[in-house]
Amino acid sequence: MNARTRSATALALAISLAATATATAGGMVLPTRGVRTTARGGAFVAGADDLGALGFNPAGLAHLAVRGSEKHRLHDSLLIDAAFVKQAVTYTRINSGGGTEPTVDSTSPGLAIPTIGYAHGLTERLVIAAGIFAPYAGLTKFAEDGPARYSSIDLSKSLLVVAALGVGFKLSDKVRLGATLENMVFMLSSSVIFAGCPGETVCAPEDPEFDALTQVTMNDYLSPSGSVGAQVDLHRLVTAGVSFHGPFKIGGKGKVQTRLPSSGFYDGASVEGDRVDVAFTLPASFRAGVEVHPGRWKFEAAVDVELWKEHDEMAITPKGVRIVNAAGVGTYVLSPIVIPRHYKNSVAGSFGIEGQPVSHLPLRVLAGYTYETAAAPDAYLSTLTVDGNKQAFSVGGGYAFGRWQLDAMLSFFKMKDRTVTPDVGLAPQLSPIRDTSTDPLNVYVNWGTYKASWLAAGLGVTTAW
Repeated sequence: MNARTRSATALALAISLAATATATAGGMVLPTRGVRTTARGGAFVAGADDLGALGFNPAGLAHLAVRGSEKHRLHDSLLIDAAFVKQAVTYTRINSGGGTEPTVDSTSPGLAIPTIGYAHGLTERLVIAAGIFAPYAGLTKFAEDGPARYSSIDLSKSLLVVAALGVGFKLSDKVRLGATLENMVFMLSSSVIFAGCPGETVCAPEDPEFDALTQVTMNDYLSPSGSVGAQVDLHRLVTAGVSFHGPFKIGGKGKVQTRLPSSGFYDGASVEGDRVDVAFTLPASFRAGVEVHPGRWKFEAAVDVELWKEHDEMAITPKGVRIVNAAGVGTYVLSPIVIPRHYKNSVAGSFGIEGQPVSHLPLRVLAGYTYETAAAPDAYLSTLTVDGNKQAFSVGGGYAFGRWQLDAMLSFFKMKDRTVTPDVGLAPQLSPIRDTSTDPLNVYVNWGTYKASWLAAGLGVTTAW
């Protein structure tokens, strides 16, 4: 099999695997992803030198132009890895009457998240690459009649995947540049209880007779973005790296399905129409890092600033959806729903170690530490996306078999417990049949205590030829 045939075969394999590489998402994303990268605690900006660079710093792709041990020989690279990410969430709610409700746990089973990448050296300085991946994210799933029902019931059927095309270029022996063009496919499936209290009457807060189980689905197949990055060898033992990733503007046409409340106000009523528009923003980010690499060891300190301030709200706009034949009223036209988020920028600091303990053994060890600040403010924290200050400890290992490299990783994130008190929490009970901007329900549904952790474990393989 010649080099061109091998390249075509590898690319076909990557594309065929990518076709099925969807990953469930719906919660706040973790600041790292990928097996080797996560084992280093996410400190993979200055030291990015494999296909994981597609998601962290595309300048690192330039390392893949030629094989390190065979200078001036162009080659191809392939990376396939997968991690299982499990988020555990415990919520003890204080209801709008000030009472403490039973503690509940998310029943989401966790998710498998793959990464696939392929790179081809065009010249000794230029590399092109393609990949498909998804963020490491948490999701929640609660009972539809439980304490979390007014914030979120089930996001476990949501899917997203990012496809990327990248290029890396050696500007000189000490300077590398890179860029990616990306597209996110986002498939949202979210269920929640809306309040069906009509504007013509006064309802008791959280009256279950006015609970309306609602599911919103939306598919957005075109949400482009991209990244740029650079690496500079400041010294033979020191490399600095920076990268910027643009935001994803998520939006598209979707459908809404509603189970009408059991209240007598809805006797004989039905829903006409099912179209909604959904829109929100996932943020841009900046990364920077410095790696020191004496001998067989690499040490990197990095920072990741995510501009979550762009994530101000989630908007759901019904289009011609109405409730007809409602007793005593006739027709309700569903109003736009705005879920206030008012997030703030988050900062993650990380430190990673990677090295070969014994010179004659092709064994690598990896370890990392990460600390990230919260993006969700106390006022709008909810079970829709549980987020807070968190720290993570990661370990990993790698072993080379000829041209094959196997990697393994285990990482544990723990969020600092958060309590939203009644004088602070402002996440409103949502009602699509009432103009809450002029006739607010004044019922807030995010009071209580939140506990969360994430466990990630993964395996990966890379090869080059």
